[in-house]
Amino acid sequence: MYCKRGQISLEYIMIVGMILLVTIPLFFYAVYEATYKIRLNQADDAVNTLANSADTVYSLGPGSKKYVWVSIPSGVEYSFVNESEIQLTLSVFGGSSDIHASSKAVLVGSIPSGKGTYRIAVEALDSGRVRIGEIYTDNTPPTIIRVYPDPDPGQIICPGFVILGADTDEPASCKYNENSDGDYGSMSFEFEGRGFTHISTVYIESEQTSTFYARCQDPFNNTMDTGVKIEFETSVPCGAEGTGSLELNLSDDIGPPEVSLISPPDGYVRNFSWVDFNYNVTDTNNSIDYCLLIAEGENYQGNERTYFSWASQPERNIAHNMTVIMEKGNYTWYVNCTDNSTNHNTGQSEEIWDIEITRTFMESFLNSCAGVCGFAELGYIDGNCRQTIAQCTKYDEDYYPEGDEKCGESPTGDKCCCVPE
Repeated sequence: MYCKRGQISLEYIMIVGMILLVTIPLFFYAVYEATYKIRLNQADDAVNTLANSADTVYSLGPGSKKYVWVSIPSGVEYSFVNESEIQLTLSVFGGSSDIHASSKAVLVGSIPSGKGTYRIAVEALDSGRVRIGEIYTDNTPPTIIRVYPDPDPGQIICPGFVILGADTDEPASCKYNENSDGDYGSMSFEFEGRGFTHISTVYIESEQTSTFYARCQDPFNNTMDTGVKIEFETSVPCGAEGTGSLELNLSDDIGPPEVSLISPPDGYVRNFSWVDFNYNVTDTNNSIDYCLLIAEGENYQGNERTYFSWASQPERNIAHNMTVIMEKGNYTWYVNCTDNSTNHNTGQSEEIWDIEITRTFMESFLNSCAGVCGFAELGYIDGNCRQTIAQCTKYDEDYYPEGDEKCGESPTGDKCCCVPE
């Protein structure tokens, strides 16, 4: 009887052992398979996030930039960004597996291959390509590279409404104080514009020296440590031409400048992101202090956008132009000009014209045959222009051959060689 019980116990142990012998490898295989799928999902999510972000900034045009968080799994043998493809190669089961995603844009740059979570910059370049950064760490505050009024030596600004402005080397938000500097958070007034150009209007009532201090902060909260001084003098006589005498005929000083728009015409559809706006300004008695172009509307994603451009002391009675790089979308535009009279009169164009931007910088190269569409490094890109020459055969910044081809840099540069109109 005891022998029989012992036999049953031994058989039970053998059965359990056999079950464990089968289930333990299955368990570890299931764990490994689950881990592998997690790694694949992480890799797939990383490359697709970067590719989708590249498509977004590519559609918005040159200068557009965004930052994305991606998780790189363990076991990445190598990663690369090439042409329009982003790829991660994972080591699996003694072999390798390629995870890739494609973009509409031509890509340059690289991505990390070590395990971890990274914040990566994705930026549309002036060349029409999209750069995938490595690990983007921005610890540098913006720099103000130009302020205005920035009068010529010996020139005096007229009292009245004065445009303050600051141009930065990167997209930023800017503020200013009058008479004294201070930290960014405590500054009293904000400039309009969150890109590279920032403006605000102040009223200077009398003849005086006015001093303002400006500081800026970028999207990563890097803030300027010291303010940049904006200082100018208002006086009468004033302006580039001046009045020559304090005995003014104020009856001749009442009328504002007359501004007329020339081109692009109302309702124009532009197949390129660079737009030349042309206008004319006249004033019977006074020279022009400045003109301001304003284009505002919605981009193709439904986001509100406002673009500014500034011209200092344009001549009267001749055509002038201002060039603006704009996102795809629908906008209205107009120009106002302020004269150098005692009253500092401002006149706005009666016309407010519509314009539609239908293509980004890169899309213009792929779809327009008005110019040469080649990259110096890549030969040329597939598209309607594929049969044209790959590089400029003649380099001259003023070169406009038949077909509106315009050289944009040099025959061997890494930017697009020619810009189609």
